[in-house]
Amino acid sequence: MNMNNTKAVWTERPSKSELVASVWMCKPTEITPRTVLADPCTSIILVKSNERTKIVLRGPETKPRNEHYMPDTTWIGIRLYPGVKLKNFPAQPYLDCSRPIKADNDGRFLFEGTLLSFQDFDNAEELIEQMRDLGYVSGEAIDVQGVTRAEMSTKAYSRYIKHNTGLSPYKLHQLHRMTKVFELIQDGVPLATIATNQGFADQAHLHRAVRQYLGHTPKELLRWPQKP
Repeated sequence: MNMNNTKAVWTERPSKSELVASVWMCKPTEITPRTVLADPCTSIILVKSNERTKIVLRGPETKPRNEHYMPDTTWIGIRLYPGVKLKNFPAQPYLDCSRPIKADNDGRFLFEGTLLSFQDFDNAEELIEQMRDLGYVSGEAIDVQGVTRAEMSTKAYSRYIKHNTGLSPYKLHQLHRMTKVFELIQDGVPLATIATNQGFADQAHLHRAVRQYLGHTPKELLRWPQKP
């Protein structure tokens, strides 16, 4: 598939795990610039090349950013639902930041003193299940639409969301909404319909939000093979 007019094979699939939003893989055949879209998920990413292998723990992305993928490198990412937390990797301090961890050529790495193994694309969830069994993954997915404030004060509700996702309620809502907007754009839904159904004042408001959080115009995103 083409990614930003250069070649990279991109694959993404949903997950049956209650902890994992999706799993993606990228194999570029040449130096490939990529815009990483705003995303409320914490991610665990395997980066493997002939020269070295590493694991990257990445916090939620509140704005788009650019990075380059090198040829002969395989990237496999596990996106955890907002609300799912990694031990000693709090989301808030790592907003728009990451932590690299050394790994061997087989994807084995030390986490909290335990040797873990990042499996292949089809079996990536095995890592998350092992980490949960060890107490290194906790929490559960937060349903943005289903969270109720009926029994919480505004401050308590804000603390609850920030503690569990690292994001303010407003920012979590915006990122969740923009993820949905991106899916609708790629499904070919008319922009006027998206704007109305997703609560934007008009198409101009939608365009500004898409540029702010996704870094491109809706027309450009129609050609994209990947999600965040």
